[in-house]
Amino acid sequence: MCSKLKTNLNYLFLIIVLFAGVVMGMSKDERNRLKEKSREMFYHAYKSYLNHAYPADELMPLSCKGRYRDKEPNRGDIDDALGNFSLTLVDSLDTLVLLGDLDEFEHAVKLVIRNVKFDSDLVVSVFETNIRMVGGLLSGHIFSSYLQDKLNHMHWYRGELLNMAKELGYRLLPAFNTTTGVPHPRINLKYGLKSPKLGVLRETCTACAGTMILEFAALSRLTGEPIFEDKARAAMDYLWHQRHQTSDLMGTVLNIHSGDWVQRESGVGAGIDSYYEYCLKAYILLGDDTYLERFNKHYSAVMKYISQGPLLVDVHMHRPHTNSRNFMDALLAFWPGLQVLKGDIKPAIETHEMLYQVMQKHNFLPEAFTTDFQVHWGQHPLRPEFVESTYFLFKATEDSYYLEAGKKVLESLQTHARVPCGFAAVKDVRTGSHEDRMDSFVLAETFKYLYLLFSLKEELIINLDDFVFTTEAHLFPLSLARLSNATVVPSPKSHILDLVEEDFSSSCPNTHYLFPEDRNFAHSIRQPLKNLVEGTCPTYKSGLKRRRLSASEFQASNKNHLALVRKMGITVVMLADGRIQLVHNSAQAESQDDAEEGVLFMQEMIELSKAQNQQERQLRVVYFTLPGTKVRMVLNAGPAQFGTDLKGRNPVEAEVVVAQPLRACGIINNKDEVKNKLVIVERGDCMFVEKARNIEAAGGIGGLVLDNNPETSSKSSPMFAMSGDGNDDIKIPVVFLFSEDGGILLNAVREHPGLLVGIADALSLKAEEVHTEQVPSSPQGLGDGDAPSVIGVGQVTEVYEPDMSQDKDTSSVNKRMHELFMKLHNLQQIKVDLDQLLTLVSSGQFSSSGNDILQKRFRHFLKTLLGKEKLLSLDQELLNLLVKLSKTVQFTDSLPFLPNLQTLNPLTNPIAFQYFLQNIRTQKEPFLTSAYKSGASGKLTQGQSFQSTLVSPDDQKDDL
Repeated sequence: MCSKLKTNLNYLFLIIVLFAGVVMGMSKDERNRLKEKSREMFYHAYKSYLNHAYPADELMPLSCKGRYRDKEPNRGDIDDALGNFSLTLVDSLDTLVLLGDLDEFEHAVKLVIRNVKFDSDLVVSVFETNIRMVGGLLSGHIFSSYLQDKLNHMHWYRGELLNMAKELGYRLLPAFNTTTGVPHPRINLKYGLKSPKLGVLRETCTACAGTMILEFAALSRLTGEPIFEDKARAAMDYLWHQRHQTSDLMGTVLNIHSGDWVQRESGVGAGIDSYYEYCLKAYILLGDDTYLERFNKHYSAVMKYISQGPLLVDVHMHRPHTNSRNFMDALLAFWPGLQVLKGDIKPAIETHEMLYQVMQKHNFLPEAFTTDFQVHWGQHPLRPEFVESTYFLFKATEDSYYLEAGKKVLESLQTHARVPCGFAAVKDVRTGSHEDRMDSFVLAETFKYLYLLFSLKEELIINLDDFVFTTEAHLFPLSLARLSNATVVPSPKSHILDLVEEDFSSSCPNTHYLFPEDRNFAHSIRQPLKNLVEGTCPTYKSGLKRRRLSASEFQASNKNHLALVRKMGITVVMLADGRIQLVHNSAQAESQDDAEEGVLFMQEMIELSKAQNQQERQLRVVYFTLPGTKVRMVLNAGPAQFGTDLKGRNPVEAEVVVAQPLRACGIINNKDEVKNKLVIVERGDCMFVEKARNIEAAGGIGGLVLDNNPETSSKSSPMFAMSGDGNDDIKIPVVFLFSEDGGILLNAVREHPGLLVGIADALSLKAEEVHTEQVPSSPQGLGDGDAPSVIGVGQVTEVYEPDMSQDKDTSSVNKRMHELFMKLHNLQQIKVDLDQLLTLVSSGQFSSSGNDILQKRFRHFLKTLLGKEKLLSLDQELLNLLVKLSKTVQFTDSLPFLPNLQTLNPLTNPIAFQYFLQNIRTQKEPFLTSAYKSGASGKLTQGQSFQSTLVSPDDQKDDL
């Protein structure tokens, strides 16, 4: 053990800089320009939030409005960070102080005190609420007290933010009521664990349980109530004892009641990242050697098993020499920054350099990328982790290379993420498309670290070396170490920022980790890694003017787009089959800049095409043929990284049955029904691979996992492969369906008991077809008719060769009929809304009593019904088409009333129209005729739901 040292960051950095030397580079003027640019960009986002979103939790930068919990389509676990408590404002408070904007900070604190409440009946993430809200309130309190004491500012402040943090802390405390002391992952803000909205909670991630100690310890030491730190410490103690005793590695997911590991993958990224971070930072903040000893053991294990040169690859905690996956996620980008605090500078430089090269290749760091640096998940929600490590490496080395890296991040945000109402997350780094999302951490962390990177120490109103950054970049003073968790802070004016000259711990960066003294040592480490990541996209010179058109935005039907690509030297050729061909000739561009933009545009288009082709190659499909017809419905499905690979194999066909219980996380109760069937289960509560094992154990021959997040669709959501656990013991195929696609399947199964359903590889099924009629769609980046789509949701395929001797009118009508079939099947989704709407009408509580709530619900359902994908606009054009069809195809005898269909208006008489659309597929003339007549009469008995009318029209004769 080395001699006792003061544990403040200044001393840690001083040691590193003494060994590293100083490399001068970027001019002071350029650095100042970048600092002011980062300030301007922060305010563009911050003011957009205040003007368009506040008091909502987040800004929706494309819609220019706020995102409130339960008022926008659910995004799954992402929304657990929201609690209708002005999240972005609270998370941004201390950034305003670092920017020196004390007036706006005071204004924001007043807004928080006046308007933020926590008694909402909402289920929130304990982890996210702690790091963002509790941390934001505590940091806001700390700086309010500091301004009051040191700068004679905010005299009115009386500790309100601290009281709010304490209230929120108490609302989170019931989460720790488990036999293990490991907290529940979610909690209801108003009712704690006594809320049916919570569902069954059994698992949590290691980071979720192990990222409470800084905020809860600070809360205890500032309020004098020890329970918060005690609970967080107990959770950390339990996690430590659950490590693998041989490898000293941690898994990523464990059972909160038994402590058993659910996922044994071990890395430093998603699910585990901030646990390791808080082991070290709890020591720095609290001065407890226990945390340092634990971190050192974990760190040695990580460097032994997970660190593979500059790469950080997940392994199995119990088999640490076996990789558990072949990709890395963006959250691990924090690790080099943590290594700087550890003092292990050489691997920090190496890993950062690898990440920087990946980032330069795609303008942003993809959410996940493979070990050969290909994009695995293309999203980038403007995460801060790479900038965080860049900041710490610059502070440790003073190497201007890291200022240039920060400049690159700044330019990418400005060029590719800035929109009129803030900064929009990138949906796919390969195409540059945007997502209507701006997380609170963009203001709390990303722009904070950028501003600090370019700022000089003397320009800040506080000394950052007296603070530690939490995982959300909130600042807590190191002086908290001298306050025991039983010390009552007498008043909010107490001098909590006055550091004491007291040694309370013993450790320092081990000098054998530090690179030998060399003024260019960082450069010498980076140099061998110079070509580690080969670029596949041409770089776009920073001096060029801003992009006018990207490949993802291009539409061949847009005249302005065609004019722009012509300026770039690109010729657009329409092919006979409806596809487009792009030919680029730099000599035909209007200028050199236009030619270079054309090169980039073409490269993006190639990448976009490759991504779409790759998705088609990996795609699985679920298909079924509607009884009484030759119409085959095909639904896009995601593959699994376990079980039978359907690629190149025959499809698996069988009847389907729904598992009981639906999520199939234990023994399946209806084993007799499941045997030799395809089994439908729901996502959630356990791993995909566990559901597959339970299906196989019950005798099922295949699994269909339906998404538990509502309103997801393969048309709008990126497909993904379900991951396994490294064990190759499953012999059945399993596929994944998004919720809307799964709804189509469930509706078909309900209407047609015994329906035969198949699952197959998309390409194998496509090759099997004698003829395929593809329904035109609009893939992202292409306009209507630009190109035929791949097999997609609602796609109609024919298993017969059409009679080509028919005249052109008949052939055209057949094609249009396929469009109608697709829309007919999508209309099943409307049945649910229509049934809700008509149930309200027939409930007996509507109308005369003047029930405003029910009337509002009625208007909501009606609006949803009429606005759903324009399906109810199938009026005159398609009705005329059906009339024409009746004259050209042999349907006339079975549909004698077709010439009178002009009287059937879907907007004024949706019931009759639904009857017609539902039954034209089956061509059951008596059923159809009675349905049409009863629907057209506009009668519906009280208390009768539309679904019952649809199923049994003969039962309605007396009533009608």
